[in-house]
Amino acid sequence: MERAGAFADKTDMKTTSTIHILLVISGLALATAPGHAQADGPLPIVWQATYGPGMIDGVGYAIPYDFVQTADGGFLIAGFAYGSTNDIRTVPICPNIYNFWVIKIDAQGHRQWDKSCGGEPAWGPGSSASRVFLAPDGGFMLAGYVTSAAGCCQTAPLHGLVDAWAVRYDPNANKLWDQTCLPDGLTALWGWDFEQTADAGYLGCGLGAVSGVAGWYGIVKFDAQGQQMWTKTIGCLTSGLAGGLRILETADGGFIVAGSSGAEPCGDKTSPYFGGYDPGNGFLGSDFWVVQCDAQQNKVWDKSYGGADADLALDMHPLADGGFMVFGTSESPPETDPTKGTKTSPSYGDCDYWMIRIDAQGNQLWDRSYGGAGDDVCTCAEPMPDGGWLLSGNSTSVPSGNKTSPSFGSSDIWIVRIDDQGNKLWEQSFGGSGIEGKQWRPFAAPQFARERIKHTADGGFLLTGWSQSPVSGLKTAPLISQGDYWVLKLGPEPPSLRAEVTPEGKFQLCLIAPPELSHTIQGSADLATWTDLDTRPPNAAGKEYWTDPDKLAHRFYRAVRK
Repeated sequence: MERAGAFADKTDMKTTSTIHILLVISGLALATAPGHAQADGPLPIVWQATYGPGMIDGVGYAIPYDFVQTADGGFLIAGFAYGSTNDIRTVPICPNIYNFWVIKIDAQGHRQWDKSCGGEPAWGPGSSASRVFLAPDGGFMLAGYVTSAAGCCQTAPLHGLVDAWAVRYDPNANKLWDQTCLPDGLTALWGWDFEQTADAGYLGCGLGAVSGVAGWYGIVKFDAQGQQMWTKTIGCLTSGLAGGLRILETADGGFIVAGSSGAEPCGDKTSPYFGGYDPGNGFLGSDFWVVQCDAQQNKVWDKSYGGADADLALDMHPLADGGFMVFGTSESPPETDPTKGTKTSPSYGDCDYWMIRIDAQGNQLWDRSYGGAGDDVCTCAEPMPDGGWLLSGNSTSVPSGNKTSPSFGSSDIWIVRIDDQGNKLWEQSFGGSGIEGKQWRPFAAPQFARERIKHTADGGFLLTGWSQSPVSGLKTAPLISQGDYWVLKLGPEPPSLRAEVTPEGKFQLCLIAPPELSHTIQGSADLATWTDLDTRPPNAAGKEYWTDPDKLAHRFYRAVRK
């Protein structure tokens, strides 16, 4: 049986002072932090592994960007690799540049096979896979960007300096085709995000440039065979960098794209510029910039969010009411003048995780920030069954601000669990003595390391990121190259129990727990003897409410997993 935590109830909360209610609920937030006795935190580490290439003249590394779980319970993990072959990267490689790299592992993390794909060196670093998708025939597709010319594994031509690039494989991991796309009028498109569409095609977005000026969101739409259907650019010729980092198809067949823009209103950008653009490293961001277009690719609205310093949107998810949650990082202080910015949540350090809730018209409803004294960058958010979120990213902060989990090295992977209103339920750090995740501020290349956490079929999670640490801290898997794919299989979320007061002033308990599992609510008068009060079966909603009919007999409550 697994203890989740406990909190105090002073009989009838209607007769208790407001101060006491606040103390009880505040105490609950601490008391219901999951009570695992292990050092690795709320989500137990089931297994972990690293995967990396060999070295070429002492240089070799690999960065993961995305993964999917396969029908056999294993995983495909995709990103890029630079280096030679070894026992892990075994397939023939293309010339000494980045290549798409995908590795297939089983449910226990054992390597099964890998594939590399790239072209002949041209001007740039090579190619990197931003996303991996399962295909209806049992195969898969990789999508990202390419700076190499046709040759080696790449057959599609390079249209500009950088193209979006898709590579399709059959169920036996044999390459079927590859296609490049470039929006009309652009000379480069760094393909940073892709999404499957209802018609079995794909939408892609990224940073679009013309002759070295990167002021556009570049959008591409291609079909299931990789054939380009249409393209669009959104933005203007400006000295402030703009780039689309997350794209979604909307219910009406249009799309919404989020990223950042450092431009004053110009061209088809009508929303304001609040500040923060750094000409020395425009990839740090300036303002969140979100743009929605209809099914004919006509712009419906565009909105800016942020403050006086750098703000960068990296992930976005739709909500049932037509609105969206947008996640990223912010180094802006809160702003009281709405003409100068939209950020109202505190600034804890250099950069914080920052999330905003917007309605269907793009109006900001509320915002939240999480972080410590250093740089904390949220790269992805996983929706949870109760309507909350599990945020993943990287952190250079020691415990400070509202970050309480430990720091293992100069940069760690950091996950933060929040409810549907942005209240933090728990957090957890993963790392060794070195660097996990790209340190944000000095990183100028247009590749945004994305630490990702997603649900797995067994009710747990898989977490992926980049690691340069040797065995140390929580890292038990060895360092293979100068930086490897680091993959951690994590167990299910423990239950959380909190006190709430209804609009009628009644006291109730809210149980937030994995929907696949049963949980028992227990009560105690002295924290020594616990009595089972009610067993709650698996609940697909992931959240339910319960009222103790005999609460006078119990001062403390906890939820346990049977």
